[in-house]
Amino acid sequence: MTSETPARPSTYKGAARRGTAPAVVGRRWLDHLIHVHPVTTVAMFTPVIAACVWFSLGDTGGWALAGWAAAGYVTWTLSEYWGHRIVLHYEPEKGFGARLHYILHGIHHDYPTDPRRSILSPLLSIPMVAGTIYLASGLGSLPLIFGAGYTFGYLTYDLFHLYLHLATPKSRLMRHLRSLHMRHHFRDDTKGFGISAPYWDELFGTSIARQPRSNDLAA
Repeated sequence: MTSETPARPSTYKGAARRGTAPAVVGRRWLDHLIHVHPVTTVAMFTPVIAACVWFSLGDTGGWALAGWAAAGYVTWTLSEYWGHRIVLHYEPEKGFGARLHYILHGIHHDYPTDPRRSILSPLLSIPMVAGTIYLASGLGSLPLIFGAGYTFGYLTYDLFHLYLHLATPKSRLMRHLRSLHMRHHFRDDTKGFGISAPYWDELFGTSIARQPRSNDLAA
């Protein structure tokens, strides 16, 4: 980590810089370990999902497996919301904490169309997935299919997040979800933390209402 890595100044909130973000550390190879290509993320976590499914087969009935997988997925959506809200948007003003925030998330807000900065850093994704599987199936004796659902939720979230930033959605649902996330980026980054699961924002009071159009205000 270089000493010149800046905290994201408050004047940049809502701003977006085009192109590829500069390295967040001095060594290029280390920068590519901190922020990986989306294909790398798929390659890392797809085998985890497959292994959890494989070792769960025969443990219980089909409906029970589906239920545990769904429970793992829902658990992920809560991790997505609270991790985004509490961890990624904890923004110290200076020092190591400020530099760490910029490396893990602030740089994504500055360069939202850089694919590597739109994927959760392995510094966070690996401990989250490994820790949840260990706590749930290692200590909690839950079927490993729970871990499969959790990891599937994480991986689909990462790719979904990337899609919202880089694609132009055609369907009404995708356009709505993209609009919700862009409000987080460009209107109020203290709200709108649920990306693949925005219903948690509704439940926890952090949703960002759509701004009325000018002709609506005049009516």
